[in-house]
Amino acid sequence: MRSTTTQEIISIKDERLDIDRIGQYRLSFFISEDACEISIFDIQKKQLLLFENRPFDQELNTVENLQAIYDDHILVPAGFWKEIHVFFRNKKFSLIPFPVFDKKHLSAYVRLNEPTDPNTDDYHFKILDELGMTVAFGYPAAVKDWFKTSYPRTALYFNHQSIAYLNGIKNQLRTKANNSLYMSLNASGVQIAGFNLSRLAIYNQFHFSEAKQLVKLALLTAQQFSDAGQAIPLLVHGTKDQVEAYMPTLRKFFSNVELGQRPSGLMIHPVFNELESYEYFDVLSNL
Repeated sequence: MRSTTTQEIISIKDERLDIDRIGQYRLSFFISEDACEISIFDIQKKQLLLFENRPFDQELNTVENLQAIYDDHILVPAGFWKEIHVFFRNKKFSLIPFPVFDKKHLSAYVRLNEPTDPNTDDYHFKILDELGMTVAFGYPAAVKDWFKTSYPRTALYFNHQSIAYLNGIKNQLRTKANNSLYMSLNASGVQIAGFNLSRLAIYNQFHFSEAKQLVKLALLTAQQFSDAGQAIPLLVHGTKDQVEAYMPTLRKFFSNVELGQRPSGLMIHPVFNELESYEYFDVLSNL
């Protein structure tokens, strides 16, 4: 069941999780500066078996926080997962149209959005075939080294949160609308994507401090690819506290706002219904 000591700490487990079957499970981490979301997914049965949100100790760095989770957790230290996926929630990314993408320039692409240091960051890319885009992204080399040391015999995959979000959103597009806007709210900021029919027009991430600033960011994003203004369809995902805090203002300024749903095709025990259907969309889209 969902257990919390604050609104930020979440732990939900399907009792059918079987430690003897970990060899067919995927372990995933979504890592931000403030927290880590952990999930376990049965690849063969397509079942979510565990979801946790672990806030970080702000007096520790990311590697130290990961090590603390590793030392404390009954399942995370297992060394025989089918595979491990690691997603980074940061602004060290850039979207490049695939025809002009050159993997020799990864750090330069990332630097267009956010400062990055090749001495401390590693770089990777992911091609989003259906969207015709490539995501170039950077992440701390120390975190990659920690995972390689902690799981030396497990296949490791490193990704960016934009990849999980865009892969999920492309299956929930408002295809009857010429233009549409998509938003995911969490404690570290907002992801916003804009589409012309099924074509990705824009994607960005922002930090914001108040509701009216969020509205302004959404409208400025929409203006870059659409003249629909406040009538543009807007689909909202996010954590419960953030959605509840900002949805009233979004409904005030946008005339066509909907709450998002979970990704389709996901087998999920009713115990996970303690999460709202619009929560942790990018995490569940990776399953």
